[in-house]
Amino acid sequence: MSSPLASHSDIIILGAGPAGLACALKCQQLGREYLLIEGSNRVGGRLGSLYEDGYIFDLGFQVYNSAYVNTNRLLDLDELNLKYFKPGAAVNHGNSFQILSDPLRDISKVFSTIFSDLTTIKDKIKILSLKNSLSDYQIEQDHTKDITTLEFLEQYGFSDKFIKSFFIPFFSGIFLESKLETSSKFFKYVFSNFNNGLAAFPCEGMQAIPDQLLSQLDRERVIIGSPVINIDDKKNITLDNGTSIRGNRFILSGESTALLDGQKGEYNAVKTMYFSTQNEIINGEYIHLFPEDNIINNIAIPTYISNSYSKNSDHLISVTILESDITETQLVKDLQDRLSQYYGGSPSTYEFLRTINIQRGTLKQPPGHFDRSPKNRKDHIYFIGEKVTNGSIEGAVLAGLNVAYEL
Repeated sequence: MSSPLASHSDIIILGAGPAGLACALKCQQLGREYLLIEGSNRVGGRLGSLYEDGYIFDLGFQVYNSAYVNTNRLLDLDELNLKYFKPGAAVNHGNSFQILSDPLRDISKVFSTIFSDLTTIKDKIKILSLKNSLSDYQIEQDHTKDITTLEFLEQYGFSDKFIKSFFIPFFSGIFLESKLETSSKFFKYVFSNFNNGLAAFPCEGMQAIPDQLLSQLDRERVIIGSPVINIDDKKNITLDNGTSIRGNRFILSGESTALLDGQKGEYNAVKTMYFSTQNEIINGEYIHLFPEDNIINNIAIPTYISNSYSKNSDHLISVTILESDITETQLVKDLQDRLSQYYGGSPSTYEFLRTINIQRGTLKQPPGHFDRSPKNRKDHIYFIGEKVTNGSIEGAVLAGLNVAYEL
């Protein structure tokens, strides 16, 4: 997957996550000389999938939002063949689920949503108000005081019951932190995107997104599997194999910024555990939330969205766990019992497949995060990625595009 090593390039981009790939693609479109270097053996960073034993295991539960305008422009959406979740969520209470959906986009669930006892009349009015106020939200144009997401929801007037039954489990699964201490500005950004688009998977898994971006690049300008270990003051980078490459300008994404400042950023961790079953699961087209479960944050059944996620004539179940200190053996048993309780069948009908532990799941974005974005340290060094914009695919892509235009 590596190109022949170059000895010089005008622009050197470190990191082939969404930001680096987008930056390289825009440099190519603008006719600029670039070299994209990725230390690992695949592109995409935390955005990706593993393909094993006939299953697609995404690297944690991830979705692509169809409202990502800038990313959409770089992708062939027809080729990705996006498959969509139903809008809203199935919220579990005990042995039953209630559907909370957007009645304007999911007319079949209009009555269950309107008459759900998880929300008050005031909550329903507040949701419509929030949807309207954030329909065209942009973080850089928000000059209100930045507070935690939880504080924002409480101040907005949502009921405690609705916050605990929907907002906390739903957005905990996105932020990967259960107290909603994430910046309210990022919450507004995410809410706006869900309001304007739908959560989706590419038919062949999330890895298809970075792979498609890579396929558009000149492979002679891409080096994969060669970590950069140093950038010196004479504008040279050194790879782990000792190779030196000279550049005029360096664009650092993701953790490559630590080559300069030593700061790797603070991240939220997440554990995703995959199971398979022959059982049919009601409302499998929704994301399932578990506000009363002390282990499970959310469950998705990818095979109800795209049957490519399993070639074994069964259903793949993705269980997101934010915090757990019990052993994996006990955790597997506990989850099999809970899956049986929630979806029927005996515990043995839920076969454990694998665990994916992600220590750097999402960048922590507390209040004030967007006022502390890293600045370019020298006239030849630029930063891109989530540290510059926000912790989303679209945010990373936009950061990459902005620097390419600036150059």
